[in-house]
This record gives sequence, C-alpha cells and structure tokens, in this order.
Amino acid sequence: MKIKTLKTEKPYESRNDKSLGIQTFGDGNDYPQRVDHIVRKSATGMSCLNNYRKFIQGRGFVDKVFFGEIVNRKGQTADYMLSQISSDLAKFGGFCLHTNYNANYRITEVQYIPFEHVRFEAMDDDGRFDKVAIHWDWCREFTQLRKWRKTDIDFIHLYNPNPAVIQQQVDSAGGWAHYNGQVYYFSNEGDKTYPLPIFESTLTDMSTEEGISNISYRNARKSFLSAGMLIDRRNADQTAEQENTTEKSLLEFQGDAEAGKIMYVEVNSDDEIPQFVPFAVNNFDKDFEATRKAVRESIGVSFNQPPILRSEDVGGNFGADLMNNAYNYYNSVTEVERISIERVFADIFGHWHKTTSGNYSIAPLQYQQTQL
Repeated sequence: MKIKTLKTEKPYESRNDKSLGIQTFGDGNDYPQRVDHIVRKSATGMSCLNNYRKFIQGRGFVDKVFFGEIVNRKGQTADYMLSQISSDLAKFGGFCLHTNYNANYRITEVQYIPFEHVRFEAMDDDGRFDKVAIHWDWCREFTQLRKWRKTDIDFIHLYNPNPAVIQQQVDSAGGWAHYNGQVYYFSNEGDKTYPLPIFESTLTDMSTEEGISNISYRNARKSFLSAGMLIDRRNADQTAEQENTTEKSLLEFQGDAEAGKIMYVEVNSDDEIPQFVPFAVNNFDKDFEATRKAVRESIGVSFNQPPILRSEDVGGNFGADLMNNAYNYYNSVTEVERISIERVFADIFGHWHKTTSGNYSIAPLQYQQTQL
C-alpha cells in the first residue's frame, strides 16, 4: 500500500523581500489586511469576532490599581492596552507592544502598535533576525492621503529585557537619545512566526456570506430577479430621444423603492403595443438560505462559540440559565488567550520602573441579566 501526503494550500506565503528588508506576510504582503477586510464584510464573522474579543478581554484586570496604571506619555492605561491587544489577538492571532527603557534598564513606557503595521525583518543567510519593521501602510491603500516612502519604515529590535542586550542596542544606536526601544511580538503560532486567526479555515465562508449579501442587495436595490423582457416595436419615425425616454422610464421602475407602482403607457395604435415575454424564473431563496445557514454554522464552529451568544437558534429558550452556561463554557474556551496575555503583562511589567502588585489576572466575563 502506498501512502501519499496530501498537500493543501498554505494560508499565506512568506519570503524575504530584499528591496524592503522584510519577510512578507502573504503573497502581496497583505494577509492581515485581507483578513480584516473579509471579516468586516461578514455579519456572522463580525458577530463571532466581537464576542470572542469581549471574552478575551473579560472585565479587565482584577487589580484595580494596575487597571488604571498610566503606561505612556499619552495617558493611556494598562486596561486600554488590554482592550487594544485583545482585539488584535482575536482578529489576527497576535499583537504587538512597544517598550521604552530608562538608563536603569527599566521599562518606562508601553505603547500599542496596530498588528497589521508590523512585519518581521528579513532573515540573514543563517535564517536569523532580531528586528521587526513597522509601516502604517504596507499595502499602499492610502497613498492618496500620503505618499508611500520606504524611508518611513522603522526597524526596531524585538523584545529582550536583558540589560546587556539593551546596552548593546543603545550603543549601536548612538546613545540613549537615539534608542527607539523594543517590540514585544506575540504570535499564537510561536516565537518569531507569523500568527493565524483561529477562524482562518472559514475565511472562505465569510467571503461567501458577503457574496450572498451582495446578490440580495443587488436584487432588492437595483432590479430584483428579472421577470421577463419587454419587446418594443420600433417606429421608423421614432427619435433617439424618444427611445431613451422609454428606456429611462423602465429603469426608473426597477428596485425596491418602485415595487408595486403602476406604469401608465399610452399608445396611438395597436401596432405600437409592446410585447412582454415572461421568463421562467427560478427561486433561489431556499438555496441561498441553505447556504447562509451552513456558512453561519461553519463560522460559529471555527470560533467554538455557542449560537446563543450571537442570538441564534435560541427559540423561546433565551433564559438566564442557558446564558450563564454559555458564558461559563466560552470563558473556559478563551481561558488560554487570557492566560497568554497575563503572561505577557507579567513579563513586561516585571521590568516596570515602578513597583506593581504583580497581579495581572484578567477577570472573566459574567452574564448580567437585565432587570425590566
């Protein structure tokens, strides 16, 4: 018996781009941006993602003093950092934080960096690298707002709080005044590896949901499914302006806003009466509904999310006990993500320039029943 290895398409390709000095993230170096665009256009995807993010963030840090700790010159708090990176972790499977140090090698500032702005530095011949590259528009989506320049790429060392390493980096930069700190890059795929969102396998389903929505939109807003064709006998004396008027009138009776209106047509003779030829129209509603349902279920499974959390398949059983059970279940599902964030905060704020309690635990969400 011959055993063959089944090959599947990789979620993204990565290669060294020597011109930019980076490891590309996707064929067009746009994988995070494509993920963001696809999810935003999927109603189910966004619903699941928002729930996933909320359960990762929980109710914030248990330690209320650390909850409100100011962590940078912008006045942003530790809990604000938690909110930002929870969103990126949910959407991309990773997040980035920038750290600044003082001359005592203690961290004095923590800044959030949008994950989609960050790429790994190109590998050397031995497959090593120790920096990330940061640019606000890798995909050149906003060149009408600002000219794209390679000189805007900032290369910053990866996080390493070892004083000897920090001092070496400071010396290489030409002193503390020129030192730009480090970046903590977290990936659910491991160290120095681009991450994958947990819903990667259903990005196609999310795109399918967008496609079905587009079809429904076009049918409702533009013309509905074609009912037939109108054959008009052209009069030799008819002017081009008259033809355009007829066509314009018909087009004005297309779409949802015109449904049910009556068109009045006056003709001078029987020969001028237009002929309507109806089409045998297939009703695809049931097929679309089956696809919609299958797509929603597939997306929900990828998030391992109970349908009741996104108000699906609950019927008359939208009770407090069911919701409490769903919350408890999904808290257990997202516990790994919260623990990962707690470890990151323990690592970074273990080198903070001020003393903290050392408690970086995140309080899980609780279901709050609304009192009528």
